[in-house]
Amino acid sequence: MLDLLLAAVAFPLIVALALVLLAAVTLVPFVLALQMAGSRAFSTTRWGAFALVACGIGLLLALVLYRSDSVPSAAALLPLVVTWAGPGALWLLTGEEAAIGGRAGAHER
Repeated sequence: MLDLLLAAVAFPLIVALALVLLAAVTLVPFVLALQMAGSRAFSTTRWGAFALVACGIGLLLALVLYRSDSVPSAAALLPLVVTWAGPGALWLLTGEEAAIGGRAGAHER
């Protein structure tokens, strides 16, 4: 009976932890990229799309590395770096670099 109670408590906690980790590598970089692009007056559409594509590529890379037989230690962090590429690139740009960042249109102001 105690095993059933432990399983009933542990399973939702494990699922909640997995969902928090999934949000940390998908939702948080997307929202952060939108906020950073908006504060620099860059195109939020461009950077939101870039962040979503980077998150998708990072998740696919994580799946490929998960299914592989041997993964080097340094390569295990590569999907995390790829998913945070959008905010990382925006962190390096200033508001004056409109050629790279794009300008927000009149409908985005």
